[in-house]
Parts: sequence; C-alpha cells; structure tokens
Amino acid sequence: MANEELESNPNIHALGLNYIYRYLSRAGYTIYEVNTDPNHHFQISAKADDKFILVAVRTAYHPDTGTIDNATQRQLIKESNQLNAIPHFAGLAVTPVKAHNPDTDRFTGDEDYVVTFNGITVV
Repeated sequence: MANEELESNPNIHALGLNYIYRYLSRAGYTIYEVNTDPNHHFQISAKADDKFILVAVRTAYHPDTGTIDNATQRQLIKESNQLNAIPHFAGLAVTPVKAHNPDTDRFTGDEDYVVTFNGITVV
C-alpha cells in the first residue's frame, strides 16, 4: 500500500481494525460483529469466558496515536450498558517502514508497516 493510500483515514482505520481483530482472535475471543465505519462508537463486539466486550478502535498515522472523543466514549458506555458489555478502547499508531533488499543493499520502494499498540483499556 502506498504511503498516500495509507494516509487516507479509511485505510489507516482498516489497518488498525485488522490488527485488533487478530489480537482478540489470538486471545481466544469469539468475534460477533465488526463495524468498519471509523466514526461509529465501536468497531468490534466479542466474547470470551462469559465476558462480552465492545471495542472502539482508533488508528492514527505516526507520530499520533488514535484517540476517542468524549461524545463517542459516552455513546460506547451507553450501548455497553444496554448490552451488558464492557466498553473498551484500543488506540494505535501506524508507521511505514521501507523494505530493504540485503542482496543489493538498497531500499525496494515497497513499504511494510509497524503498528504501535499499548493494549486495550476499559473505558
């Protein structure tokens, strides 16, 4: 993915959302719903060991980290209470890293991405 493509909000959001989806799956959660709308108050609903959670995922381009505003946070808490779920937030940062070909000692022009993630917090 080109850097210009990544910088568009939906692509940054998709990268962070996929990261959290895989993170929760590896942690043993069953994913019930994924909402790809970056403006919705939560993106993932999941359950593990009788613990139902709603997770708001926000991703930003480095050096920023995704944040959640107060109005969205209130909506997340309200819906979590209605569904007997625990509201969570995951803020991520995405950094492009140029791929390096060690045989030619040159950069290839392709980029991989490093995701910085400090965990999911209860809201």
